[in-house]
Amino acid sequence: MSTAGDNSSDRISPIDDDCVGNLDALTRDLDDIEMIAESALSDKPIDHAATKRIASTPTDLTYSELTAHHQERREAEGWGEPEIADILDPIALEQLDGWRAAQRLPWECSDLVVVGISGLIGALGNLYDDHVDAAVLSGLSLLKKTDLLRRWERQTARLPIDYTGPKFGGPAHRVRSSGHDIGRFFAALNQIRTGTFEGTWWDDGQRMVAQFTTTRSGLPFAQAPERHLAVGLLLKHWAADFVTPMNLPLPGWTLLCEMPNADLRKFANDAYAGANSGDGLNLRSGMLTPGLGMLATEVVIRTHTYLGAYCSTGTSRLTTSTAAKHTEMLLAAHAAAGAISLSKTAAATIAGETVVAARHLNIPVLVRIGMLALKVRSDAAARAEAGAPSWEQLLADEAATWTLPEAVTIADLLTNSVGPSSAGEAVRG
Repeated sequence: MSTAGDNSSDRISPIDDDCVGNLDALTRDLDDIEMIAESALSDKPIDHAATKRIASTPTDLTYSELTAHHQERREAEGWGEPEIADILDPIALEQLDGWRAAQRLPWECSDLVVVGISGLIGALGNLYDDHVDAAVLSGLSLLKKTDLLRRWERQTARLPIDYTGPKFGGPAHRVRSSGHDIGRFFAALNQIRTGTFEGTWWDDGQRMVAQFTTTRSGLPFAQAPERHLAVGLLLKHWAADFVTPMNLPLPGWTLLCEMPNADLRKFANDAYAGANSGDGLNLRSGMLTPGLGMLATEVVIRTHTYLGAYCSTGTSRLTTSTAAKHTEMLLAAHAAAGAISLSKTAAATIAGETVVAARHLNIPVLVRIGMLALKVRSDAAARAEAGAPSWEQLLADEAATWTLPEAVTIADLLTNSVGPSSAGEAVRG
């Protein structure tokens, strides 16, 4: 039995021993009431002792007093220990199990330690993102020297997406057209299939579209009308460019260079170009490098969660409540990395890096934080929706099945058995 000093947070749900005992006693009373009503409606002998006991049940008791009263009855009448399975029918038991499974699980000390370690890994990755990106670039440079990448570079030479003429040339030429934007795959593919470069530039507020079919030296661009050949050439060219310091623009970033706003176009170009070759915001520095820290955080927390589930249940499948706690842990760990990312970006901006400071933004983590926050909110809403109904709702649902003859019969029965006073109180109750 629970005592007044019990900490309810240590229990999975409020369905403790006292609650089960009270439900058992109330179930027995309801069974007696149904028996009395059935006997009265079928003109059978009525158990007057049960009728008198129900009518004289004490009222206005606190929960503790009600629990003590039921415990006294249990000992006096020898009911034995109550079991929730004996009180609820199979449907109600299934609903109870579903409600229990949906409840929020409190964090344990091991959860806090794991979140702290994984959050620290992500935070350090963001704090020293320059060093991490330099290491990644060094590794990619080794790939650039391989025979495979060199062969792909030769096979994809003189493609239209590599046009570097006026308005589209320079070290940051990859951001000035759609050819190197993986978010604009079909636009780049169309250039290779037709052998025609297409780009957009602005002249005194007027949008200009330029098309070229030859290189600056007058040689025609290579083309591959067949779709599968064009796809192969495009992917090989992107792979060869990915291992270079300038890498590739972020998906959709080239669209900013085609916007009517001159400041926005300048920001997109300068952020990609950077102060030096390769230190701008590109696919490597904006997605791959910060994604490594995010991946490490995910691996640590997922290993802890799934290993804990396997040790507890013998299966790695997560219950609803465990999955919700898993989401909360991921959100907390990624939030630490996201906070460092935003702080470093703000500090770099104040220090004078201006648009180049955007390279410190951990875009994958920030997107992941947003997704996890929505999932945590969804889990909380699902728990609220799956919560137990109020007493008013239970009363309304139960009263919907009552009939007037039954209520009148019970009232008459109580009047004849225990007198007008008790009957009046019972009807009013």
